[in-house]
Amino acid sequence: MLSSVFDSSTTRARLVAAMAGAALFVLPERPAAALSCDSPPWEEGGATNLLDAARQFPIDAQFWELRSCTYELDMPSNCRLERGDDVIPVDIDLDGADHCEVDPTYVGDGNNPDVIVRYVPTRSMIPNRAYVLACDTNGPPANNDSFQHTVVRSRLDPEPAAAPGSLDDLVLEYKRGDDGCCSTGDWMELQLDHEQTWLREGGYVEAMYDDGQVFVVNGPDPWSERIEMPPTNKGLALTPVAANGVRGETLRLERGDYDRELVYVACAFTRNPSPLALWLIAPLLWIGTLGRRRRRAVGGAS
Repeated sequence: MLSSVFDSSTTRARLVAAMAGAALFVLPERPAAALSCDSPPWEEGGATNLLDAARQFPIDAQFWELRSCTYELDMPSNCRLERGDDVIPVDIDLDGADHCEVDPTYVGDGNNPDVIVRYVPTRSMIPNRAYVLACDTNGPPANNDSFQHTVVRSRLDPEPAAAPGSLDDLVLEYKRGDDGCCSTGDWMELQLDHEQTWLREGGYVEAMYDDGQVFVVNGPDPWSERIEMPPTNKGLALTPVAANGVRGETLRLERGDYDRELVYVACAFTRNPSPLALWLIAPLLWIGTLGRRRRRAVGGAS
């Protein structure tokens, strides 16, 4: 009697394992952001080329930051570069501002619309000079030691900024969260030569998503040494932008043009599984219940 119970238990265990594996493969593709315990790295602060006060820019450089427009965009006003009596007026340009006007249901669950704010000097800086980028209201974050001013420095070389490079060697991969129920969610990893001159001078890659997101890439994260981007199940357009605002050729990627990892998180069982997955999971519960009943019967018979 015990031998037959053991054999049936082994058979049930194998069947459970096989059906559980099958259920995982029919679960729908769902973003894992809602399962996060920590915010994704791109939500920890807006990208900008104004973080380092010691950085040296080409004389015709523009300055930029990725700014949130989730509820309302606070525009910088009356901006200028100041160095004593030398004052250079600075215009404000916005890239991706139309993405700020999204449906309210889009906001939240990791979806927070942004806009690229560009500070465009009306003339070139004098070589080898330090300026203060000042605005009357809503200017860029301070970057000097006292956190009172935003300092920008022009390089000694009077040559203009390098032209934007090509994105022909760019590689984009979709990554699934792999830390179980406390994953920071899905993300995309971008690989490109971030040591190219146009990027080191203060240029960036503009990413415009079909689902309304706007993002900026200018180099790897100093901690992970990876270039991580928000995930999407749709297409996106990537454009190289030089330090002086000159735009290169846009690279258009559809959903099937970038690789994805087929990794499933167990927590996805709680997120709208497909009917096929439910049909596979239901027998698991029945098998477990049947096994408990038989063990009780054997115990009572002995």
